[in-house]
Amino acid sequence: MNFLSLEYFLIVAEELNITKAAERLYISQQSLSSSIIKLERSLGVRLFNRTPVLSLTYAGTRLAAAAKEIMGIKNRVLTELDDINKNKRGELKIGISHTRGYNLLPVILPEYKKTHPLVDISLTEANNEELENRLQHGMIDLMFGFLPIMLESVVAVELLKERLFLVVPKAFTDQIFSEKSDFMRGKFSVAADVVVFKDYPMLMLKAGNRIRGIMDSYFTAKSITPNIVLETENIETAFALSVKGMGITVYPEMFLQNLCAGAEDSVDLFPLADSSATLAIGYSSKRYLSSAAKDFIDLSAQKLAGKRIEIREIRERRSGTRQNSAPPRFCDDF
Repeated sequence: MNFLSLEYFLIVAEELNITKAAERLYISQQSLSSSIIKLERSLGVRLFNRTPVLSLTYAGTRLAAAAKEIMGIKNRVLTELDDINKNKRGELKIGISHTRGYNLLPVILPEYKKTHPLVDISLTEANNEELENRLQHGMIDLMFGFLPIMLESVVAVELLKERLFLVVPKAFTDQIFSEKSDFMRGKFSVAADVVVFKDYPMLMLKAGNRIRGIMDSYFTAKSITPNIVLETENIETAFALSVKGMGITVYPEMFLQNLCAGAEDSVDLFPLADSSATLAIGYSSKRYLSSAAKDFIDLSAQKLAGKRIEIREIRERRSGTRQNSAPPRFCDDF
């Protein structure tokens, strides 16, 4: 029995499917099956029931639990030895949502790579639920996500608090308030009451995304059953459809810095009353945290400290009064 055979065994134990396990390991099914048979012979026990479907035996279940601990110890020791080597070599596996990566990583990664050129960085982009699963199983070292991170033995380092904004097609606001629309826009620029819009179509992220979880709790607290007409994995899709008048959506404050040009001609941006989300980096307390990971966390906290985008900044950028801003995207590009 060696580390490779244990790794192969664990992947099969997770997938309970030789074909899928072999694909994950980039080896042939025949090689993988042969490895499992050799492991069973060396241990003198059957690890899997082959029929009617592949499943773990009691011995297999016990070995899987022990193998996870063994592989965890191995990874911790190797990472610690790499740190001791002082060469700042290694690998850093980061998990982040698709859109969050677009907004955050350009602020952090270029500078990090300058100081850690020999650290190989791999990215996993997925929703919060999938990232938590990968963090739990040691498939990523760090994850960006909104609190709370729903895992035991996870340390969360808070980065920033940001408000959530209602993105409301202007036609909806005009229809609701008529001649009082401008007055209500001014009032809602401080904080919007979502109850006013409860009967209007909403475009929401799918379950598993933390913003969706926050909004579900918010709707429950307000005794609202939202009129959800579309669910998507991509918040930019929801925003683009809102710009086109299809419905109301929710948008995090930081994303406003990348607002497409002309968006405010089509939608109102109202901060949601009594609603904010705390962005954090999470890591497992059960695994050794490398110097490379610690440095990444410290740099992230430094870069994002106090970062907040105000609506007035967006308007200034659109009018061209701010210097050194990136060329705007145009809503027609969607």
